[in-house]
Amino acid sequence: MKDEDEKEIGRIASFLIDSSGQVEEVLVENKQGRFVKYPVERLKVSKDEVFLVSPIGAKMEVLSEKFPFISKKRKVLDKLSENKVIPTEIYENLCKEFDRTLEEMKNEAQSLIEDAEKQIKAQEDHLKSLQLSRTFLEIEHEMETLSEETYQQSRISILKEIKNAQQRKLSLLKTKDKVISILQGEEEPQVKQVPESRVEAEPTPSEEQQAIPVRVTQG
Repeated sequence: MKDEDEKEIGRIASFLIDSSGQVEEVLVENKQGRFVKYPVERLKVSKDEVFLVSPIGAKMEVLSEKFPFISKKRKVLDKLSENKVIPTEIYENLCKEFDRTLEEMKNEAQSLIEDAEKQIKAQEDHLKSLQLSRTFLEIEHEMETLSEETYQQSRISILKEIKNAQQRKLSLLKTKDKVISILQGEEEPQVKQVPESRVEAEPTPSEEQQAIPVRVTQG
């Protein structure tokens, strides 16, 4: 398993499962031989690799999945009420539940935005510090107070960390923008397809009363 900078964290040894059979945590043996547990929500699988995403990234993924669906259900509920499909009492009770859930998720989203802004600021400060360190390194190099080997090793290390910090900052900016998009209703829920099945349509005389295979998908 690797982190978001593609640095190796360790090897996945096992999974911890709750009483219902759901995977809760992953047990990882790190490079020092110690075992560390991580919530399974923080895992992201890409092809043949497993990455550990940041806590803020994991929360954003959960929010981006749930918030659009709850919002859509709330709108469907309004439509059902307008068309007199459901009783007023049922409508009002469900509205309260959906609205409470949405409000809680909005508060959580706002906290995510604030956390992202703090971390973005921290990465910006880190980048300034790295650039300053590189400047002093170049000064020492020009003054020939460092060996060429030491200079090259230090330069490579600083440039690599600058690149990683820039990537972390970009990832945080994307996370912040995505959370804002979710709150503004710009994120559409991903509708899961139901398995293909067959139903019988009304046959026509020319079809000799044969059943017609029809694909049923969730709308």
